[in-house]
Parts: sequence; C-alpha cells; structure tokens
Amino acid sequence: MIPCTGKIDRLLVELRPRLQCANFFISFPRKFADIESTTIELATDRITIVMKGERVRYEIRTGDYFQLHTQTLSSLVIKNRYICFRVNTNESVFGFERLCTDQGTQDNNPDEEPFRLTCNVEAGKPYQVLCNNCAGPLVQSDGQEVPRITFNRVLELPSEQLDTDDWFCHRHDHPRNVEEQQGDSGHTHGESSTPSLGTKFEPQQYDLFYGTFYALMHRSILQRVHVRKERFVYCKRCLQYLGSTRKNRTSVKLWYENVRFQPDRSVPLALFRTDDALALFHHLVRKTVREFNFVTHLGLPPSIKLMFELRRPGMEGDVFYLLMQIMDCQLSVFRAKQKRTGSGSSESCSDDIDDDRGKTSERTELEPHDANDESNDEDDDEDDVFVDDSYRKHTIKLERHRAMKLMYRYEKYEEQPLFVFWREDSNVVNLELSEPMFSAAIRYLDANSSYVPECYRVNLGFSMSYLDIS
Repeated sequence: MIPCTGKIDRLLVELRPRLQCANFFISFPRKFADIESTTIELATDRITIVMKGERVRYEIRTGDYFQLHTQTLSSLVIKNRYICFRVNTNESVFGFERLCTDQGTQDNNPDEEPFRLTCNVEAGKPYQVLCNNCAGPLVQSDGQEVPRITFNRVLELPSEQLDTDDWFCHRHDHPRNVEEQQGDSGHTHGESSTPSLGTKFEPQQYDLFYGTFYALMHRSILQRVHVRKERFVYCKRCLQYLGSTRKNRTSVKLWYENVRFQPDRSVPLALFRTDDALALFHHLVRKTVREFNFVTHLGLPPSIKLMFELRRPGMEGDVFYLLMQIMDCQLSVFRAKQKRTGSGSSESCSDDIDDDRGKTSERTELEPHDANDESNDEDDDEDDVFVDDSYRKHTIKLERHRAMKLMYRYEKYEEQPLFVFWREDSNVVNLELSEPMFSAAIRYLDANSSYVPECYRVNLGFSMSYLDIS
C-alpha cells in the first residue's frame, strides 16, 4: 500500500456570484499517476475527495459561505498533482441573478482613505539624513557638529500619471522665511505667492516629497553622495546605491529602503511606518488601480495595464520589466484556513476529526475501480459514505479573501515588439521600482501563480496570479 501523503498542498476557490458557480483548484503532494483511484463526493455544504489507494479522505467544507448544487460538476481536469473543476452554487434552476450585497466595498467608499501613506518625517523638526548601509551622513555639516536638516514641507506625491501642472499644493512658490512657512502648517496658498506657470515642478531646497517607494529631495542638500554616469547616486562612504538623479532637474530620487532619517537623540527612522517592500507594492498597485479604474464605476469590465521598470546601476545598465494586466479587481477567493498548532508541531491546514454526518451526495469517479475490489461494491455505494473508519480524514475549512486576478510577465528588456507596444501605449501606467520591491513582487506573484495548474495559468508568455487586497 502506498504510504499516506498527508494534507492538501494548496487549495484555491474562485467564487463567481454573477455566474452562480465556484471554480476549485486543488494541489496534492503526489501525482495522480501514483495513486490507485480517486473519488469526488459532492454534498450541499462540502466536497469530499477520497483516495482509496492511500485510504485518505479530504473534506473541504463550503457551507459557511455558499451552497453547492450536487449534480453540476463540470470542467474536470486531472493533471499531474492538480484536480480542477467547477460546481454551480445555486440550489435551484438558474432562473435569476443572485448577488451578495454585503461584500467588502472599502475600495469604493469615498469617505475612507486606505491608500494614504503615513510618513515618519515631520516638517519643522531637525533630522540627520543617513545611508542605511553604513549610517554615514548624506548632508554636509556646514560647521555643525552633527549635520542636520529641517524640512519646511513634507508632502505626499499624487500619482505620477497626473499632469504636474495640476499639483498646485506642491508647485506653488513658497516664502523662504521659515516662520511664514510654519504659520501655513507646511502648505502655501495661492495668495501668499504668485506661481510661475513656466517653471517645472521641483521640490525647493528644504522640501521633502515622497511617493510609495521613494523620497524626492533637492540636490543641493545632499553633499556626501557620488553621482556616476550623471544618473546613479551612491553613498560616498560605502558606495551603497541610493537612487538616481532626474534629467535636467534639480531633484534627486532616493529609494526608501536606502536612506534613514534620525531625529535628535533617537533611533534612525525609515521614510514610512511600513518598511516592507511587499506591503508597499500592494499599496502601489491598489492605489494605481483605484485612480485609473474609471470604467469599472460605469459598469464596464476594467482593462488596466501596469508596467513596472527596474534599472540596475552599473556599466551595463540592465533594465527589467514586469508587465501586469488586471483581469478582475475584486474577486472573492477562498483558501485553506491554516490550523494553529503549538511551537513543537508542524503547521497544518486541516483538522483530523471523525465527524461523518449522513448527507445525500453525488460521487464523481476519476478512475474506475477493479471489479474484484470488495470496497467497490455497486450495492454499497451509500454505505461507503458512512463507513470509512479505516480512512484517515482531513477536514479543511475555508477562509475568505478579496484579490485581484491578473496576468503578468517579467524579463530583461530587449527590443521585443511586446515591450515596445506597452511602452508606447498611452493607456499603460509606467512606474519605476527599486530592486528589493521588484524582487518581492516577482516572488509573491510566482508563489500565488502555483495555485493554478500550468494549463490554466500560462497564455502567450503571460502567467496568471492573484494579488490579495484583503
């Protein structure tokens, strides 16, 4: 007998309320070619997968979220370690549309601001600007024992895709007198100065503007940096890569993970209170999609394309691209709820219990049994549902998530028609990322892509994946 394989590797359920169906993607530790036979049993509130060769039952409970129609299993695919199928979630005839109105609508609530970043740096307070690698100061001392800088304005940048002429609160020329600036709480109104419509948007000498992954500062205050190839900015002490200059501009773009801001007699602070590259990538995608997803509010399918760019410093100047097309902005998905275990035990997504309640079920046989197998008696099909004491049962409970379903592709830039087409498309949002954030995004998308078998997730060089939004 083949030894017991344990628990399900991965489980993902896509719930489609408008279509009244659910798509199941289940991955097992072993290939089905090595398993004697597998049976799917459908009940209104659960799906049971029985592996007779291994004498294991996997019970996936769905009743807390939706009910199943036990005679509607379709689109069955068994490939390598995956079982994929679709089941209708309506118990009666598909005669009307039934939608859940209590699903999360946080992204559509105009009264909430979930996408506003909280910056650790405050206007009017002195800070040391330090390299995160060697803790060396990046600001010239100018006779001070400890080189510090006090920012007059600390402002969050709007989307880079908006016209900079509309950034009034950032663009207005502001008085050089610090007292006047502080009296206006860090913002300068139109009546205090006359903006020059011909000047480019740039931070003033004591301004700090920040986006979701960088800080924008005036070049004149950063004395202890080294600029290579008129673009890449390094720390003079340790040659740590910090960011880049902007062509024909007086500002420097510093990646958030490479700099720290140290208040007086305190520990150095990161630019944001969230210093996790993956969390900031989530924030960036959700913020960008929310700002440009106009057609969704009109009831039309969204078509959002994002192009992330990574420029590695050095002589080669390698450029990598991550292309993402959002297919569904708010998809209800379910994953196996992780079982909390003690520190000395292994993590599990199931509870081993002996709770077999009698239910009328529909069975789908994946492989025919041997006619001489005593456990495959035609007259005892119903009894198999109840009498399974010799089987080890794993109960899997589901946990609801909201996610974006997307197609993605990444590779080093070459003169390929696809990259040229995306770069020239005015509807594509183009954003530059730091290498840690780019790498974190790739690892995350690759990990979530493995929920779905290759036959479903790969198309024309793009792979399907999911980005959690709650």
